[in-house]
Amino acid sequence: MARSREEVRQNKAMQSILRGETPEKRIMVANVDKEFQDFVKKERKVEQDRINEKLEATKEARLPWFCPDCKRVMKRRLDERMWYLHGHCFECQVEVENKMMIDGSFDDWEIKKVNANKLSWIRDKKQELLEFKNQKEMESYNQVSPDGYSLEKEKWTQNFDELKKQAGEAIEHLEKIEESLK
Repeated sequence: MARSREEVRQNKAMQSILRGETPEKRIMVANVDKEFQDFVKKERKVEQDRINEKLEATKEARLPWFCPDCKRVMKRRLDERMWYLHGHCFECQVEVENKMMIDGSFDDWEIKKVNANKLSWIRDKKQELLEFKNQKEMESYNQVSPDGYSLEKEKWTQNFDELKKQAGEAIEHLEKIEESLK
């Protein structure tokens, strides 16, 4: 059986170690060409740019450790909620609302917030009604027999045209309410 030169060298080195001698020293030099090094640098840069892009995209979604306004630690649940709503901690929001109460502008701000929530709810309901109105008549298929091949078609017996008409009326009513709130 033919052995490679490397196997023979490794066996000699192992025997010399077992005899208590020091094996022959070898120095390995890797020669990497400039093009490969440039390629690796470019790939690393592309990967780092991709990571930075992801971090930048999720930056606003993460809760910071300290409030950007007052530099307090944001560790309470209320701080997290106020951060996502207003961009600062609960204590800062209390101060902002207190200043508005002193100025007399709190009532207007509160009414605007309530109206914005109402408008948001109305838009959500309008979207739901539009999706319902544009869907096809509902039917479902059930496998009833154990043979695995036959299906039973179940059809809803409600007056679908009447439901679509009522959905249209509800959308019109919501649009009137939306206009009155604006």
